Amino acid sequence: MNDGDQSTNLLEAIGGAPPAESANIVEVTDIHKFFGHNEVLKGVSMTVKQREVVVVCGPSGSGKTTFIRCVNHLEKIQSGSVKVNGHLIGYREENGKLVSDKERNIAHQRREIGMVFQRFNLFPHKTALGNIIEAPIQVRGTSEDEAIEMGRKLLARVGLAHKEDAYPAQLSGGQQQRVAIARALAMRPAVMLFDEPTSALDPEMIGEVLEVMKELAREGMTMIVVSHEMGFAREVADRVVMMDEGLIIEEGTPEVFFTNPQQERTKSFLSKIL
Repeated sequence: MNDGDQSTNLLEAIGGAPPAESANIVEVTDIHKFFGHNEVLKGVSMTVKQREVVVVCGPSGSGKTTFIRCVNHLEKIQSGSVKVNGHLIGYREENGKLVSDKERNIAHQRREIGMVFQRFNLFPHKTALGNIIEAPIQVRGTSEDEAIEMGRKLLARVGLAHKEDAYPAQLSGGQQQRVAIARALAMRPAVMLFDEPTSALDPEMIGEVLEVMKELAREGMTMIVVSHEMGFAREVADRVVMMDEGLIIEEGTPEVFFTNPQQERTKSFLSKIL
């Protein structure tokens, strides 16, 4: 990366991390998710504390992506609950039961959650800067001048100050993903979710995206990362979680997870990717 303003870190560029309203930033309790008759998540629970980085791994079809999409209600769960920063996501409590919330309320709840996808999902008709400032202006009511100032600081910190007027089609995959991270950060989320953020990138571009994610982790951003980048997990994760067939089958610190896994399924999976 180049063109970075080293005097400002990523969280400083957005005015600092938002205040935590709960000791546990993410609380997922016994969630079940069906696609038709196929149960993809079979009672998954996870708690993520403030500043914690959790890497979720597992084979294709294990439910990793569905899980992370359920956290911000891109997929609707059939039972269980998801709380972010102390607030229910997708549902509200009524007479002791959870009922689906209104779309407007769900959109408001999602402001607490930054999401970075495999395929970038940038607006093709907007510049790099335009992509970053859209949501703060439209959703958070940030003034255009303030949003532009923040957007430029974020672009500088991800090494793309010189690309603010470039459209996604003019950027490499790695550059697009860095813009996508900056765009998610611009909403000042309580947690950042990453769904295999490097899987669509050419090998030489993976490092530049992982560097931004490592910096975020060092600065104390709460993160859940679905990834097969085990080097990143070893270096950055506080906890590594293994999913298989819709369940969490093992979790632990990177040291324990990689050197002394308990489950045969985990040992088999790691033997194939390490």
